[in-house]
Amino acid sequence: MSLPKEDLKNSASTVEDVEMSKADAHHQARGTVQLLDQNTVILIPTPSPDPKDPLNLPRWHKFTIVFIVAVYGAFSVLCTSALGAVAPVLMHLYPPQDAARVTDLLTYPTLFMGIGNLISMPLCVAIGRRPVFLATLVLCIASSIWCANAKTLSSHIAGRNVFSLAAGQSEALAPMIVQEIFFLHERGRGLAWFIGIENVIVAAMFYATTTIIPNPQLGLKWWYGIIAIINAALLLLAFFFLYETKFDRPSDAELGAVHLRFDANGQIDKAGDQERIFRVTTAQNHKVDEATWGPRTWKHSLKLINAKPNWWATVQFYKETGQGLIIPTTFWLLILNGAYLGVYVYHASTFAQILAQPPYLFKNQWLGLVQLSQVVAATLIVPILGYGSDFVVKILSRRNRGLYEPEFRLIALAMPVALMIIACVIYGRAAQEHWHWFAIVSTYHIGFFAFNAANTVGITYLVDSFPSKAGPLLLLLCAGRGFISFGLSYSTVPAVQVLGYKTSMDIFAIVTGILGGLAIPAYMFGKNIRELTGRYIWKQENGY
Repeated sequence: MSLPKEDLKNSASTVEDVEMSKADAHHQARGTVQLLDQNTVILIPTPSPDPKDPLNLPRWHKFTIVFIVAVYGAFSVLCTSALGAVAPVLMHLYPPQDAARVTDLLTYPTLFMGIGNLISMPLCVAIGRRPVFLATLVLCIASSIWCANAKTLSSHIAGRNVFSLAAGQSEALAPMIVQEIFFLHERGRGLAWFIGIENVIVAAMFYATTTIIPNPQLGLKWWYGIIAIINAALLLLAFFFLYETKFDRPSDAELGAVHLRFDANGQIDKAGDQERIFRVTTAQNHKVDEATWGPRTWKHSLKLINAKPNWWATVQFYKETGQGLIIPTTFWLLILNGAYLGVYVYHASTFAQILAQPPYLFKNQWLGLVQLSQVVAATLIVPILGYGSDFVVKILSRRNRGLYEPEFRLIALAMPVALMIIACVIYGRAAQEHWHWFAIVSTYHIGFFAFNAANTVGITYLVDSFPSKAGPLLLLLCAGRGFISFGLSYSTVPAVQVLGYKTSMDIFAIVTGILGGLAIPAYMFGKNIRELTGRYIWKQENGY
């Protein structure tokens, strides 16, 4: 973040002068911030007067960016997971000797999405988010064309694996971009809009998948062709509207208060005797200062790389990703998200096979309607996990003398934990004992909602706890859960054969229940863990 060199007290009506001792700031745990001040919300991070600060983008532009990354995420998820809805059809597209390998089309993508994150996230630190995102779309287009023209199962699997490398950015880079353009009190709804839009599109396109692929005149070739065309259109849209969201700002901006020193004449001076803290609240009319910093121009906004690449930052990035593993709450959220994703992948990989067999005998179009009905669960994400979560955060902060604690986000886990246990128990019994088809369909969607809830809570909690370490922590969470879910999903078929649906789902219910129950000690001791992390692991906040 850059700051004016002139007297801010006179030139910047957007800032509020706050008297506060340095000791107050130093003794706060990382993530504990003053969110409310006399019924007004403090903007965190503190926005810069620079027009090029992504926090200063107009609201329509912010939601345009959310739409772009959500559509990209939707078709990434679609391409890597939608074939599960037409698994019976795929079995007939290849020779009988390849039938056992067809499941590789469904299981390997989660592994390669994780690998893609390991490559792309450090790159977005070194050269910026914009060039990595645009390159990702180019790779999506190329690999979609590859898959559309694949003549053998091996070539098809290889093409999907390459696509999955690019699709992985939908899990970490995309939410990172979203959280960088919204203030703390808006992150829940911003992330929920991203996930909600993504999943509504996925549900609709899942239905289209069950119509396109079984059609001999369209088939896999045009399914991949449509994905390539949409990604090409998205590339054009992203080039003009997805600006660089990486912005250099001081670490104390993440506390909602920027420390400045002034000399006797009221001019900014690092060696000045007078220290003041500036805050921006929602009650103020925050304005940008084009006279000092210059306007945001198309030339600047459309550049692929806006700053000199910092390749050493990639080494630091990997180091801090590894350090994140030793933070108990981070490790817990990683395992929790991995298990919840594993349940969803299990459901997505088996529901079509179950419903296509007696006594249900669902047609492909009916299986598509099952996916389309997922729109209902997706639309609940925005009001419940987005606006609802942000509302709860404000209420709890007001009761806490205006102080916000990231652990407030964990309260929202109560519902998805209960729902996931119910989904596992009922799904397993319904599949094995041939209950009514609605028991399978409803619990499939309940598990889907529970996973997205755990995902939203995990991301917002980690970002709010260590905002300047958002990149490494998102990589750890999203790539790590991909590897975990790959291991779980790859064992889906053997587990069903050996244990059956009921026993395997009961095991999932126990695991997800225990992991969900750990939210209680995480809520109680999370602040202490953040304090120890700030004292011994990340002593200084160097932003990305």
